[in-house]
Amino acid sequence: MKYLSCSNIQSGLRFEYNSIKLCCFMGTNTPEPLYIKKDYYGEKLDWTELLKKINIIRENQKKGITDSHCVGCFGLQEKEWEDNPKFKWLQIAHWSDCNCYCTYCYRYQSEFEKPKKRYKIMPIIKELDKLGLIDYNGELAYSGGEPASLREFDDITNFFIKKGERLIMVHTNAIKPVKSVLSGLKTDTMSVTVSVDCGDREKFKQIKRVDAYNKVMDTLKKYVKAQGSNKKMVRSKYILIPNVNDTKSDIDKWIEESLKIGIQQVILDFEADWLARNSENIPSYIDDLYEYIVSKTKEKGLELQFYGVANQYRTIKGKDLDEIGLHQG
Repeated sequence: MKYLSCSNIQSGLRFEYNSIKLCCFMGTNTPEPLYIKKDYYGEKLDWTELLKKINIIRENQKKGITDSHCVGCFGLQEKEWEDNPKFKWLQIAHWSDCNCYCTYCYRYQSEFEKPKKRYKIMPIIKELDKLGLIDYNGELAYSGGEPASLREFDDITNFFIKKGERLIMVHTNAIKPVKSVLSGLKTDTMSVTVSVDCGDREKFKQIKRVDAYNKVMDTLKKYVKAQGSNKKMVRSKYILIPNVNDTKSDIDKWIEESLKIGIQQVILDFEADWLARNSENIPSYIDDLYEYIVSKTKEKGLELQFYGVANQYRTIKGKDLDEIGLHQG
């Protein structure tokens, strides 16, 4: 059936430190994402009840009724949607601990509520699997804090590898190499994204507030070398932060350093708070810099992908989201 929806509405599930959502994006008419369960800290879940709630949202989409939380989101597409009740796009972001102190991190925002209670994901995954609610021909994505410090990381990852998960995405700061990531990269079912945001040690210290640029680049080299047949599974991400890393020189350094270690795919994003504050008054030099990044990566033979906030910018500017590629994670 053809109608307006998105992959997260159809089959997404995201676990955060205090809630469960369909995704981490927001439309233009609401200050909050689409929650499935607020104030969640690991309590026993009634999946019958939660699925009823999700199905109402899905059925409304079929009727042409888009939830107010999703109106204006870049992810909405009108197409033939698969009628699949299983969860295909799983995001694990319930872990907020990290050994970086990035200036743009949500953990340092005034509204960030420290987790009242840590909860485990593995029991939830096993329950979903037992109920037959996971479609393993999809994507498992780790984000949140530093997932490499999550005690369940290896157990969850190995579980999905054994189940034949099509793609496992790991967002990590790469300060330390992780054995399970090194082995996972060999299978061509794991991708690794590292938000480097710059091309030199001093700028890294300014943004990340730790002196670990050289360690990160060394880990990236190991990860690049560990890749299987697909050489685009290790990516360097650049979060554009106005007045910090917003010059062509900054971009050139990042691109050259990425090429030097063998990176073949890069990702662009924007600082979320900045774009929210300036969405109606984006400086023209940012538009010029965006175009420079697009042309420069193409010139250097790098595949460029976009993350959520960058796609919000592209939506604001009327860019074709298919012109280079819309990243799912």
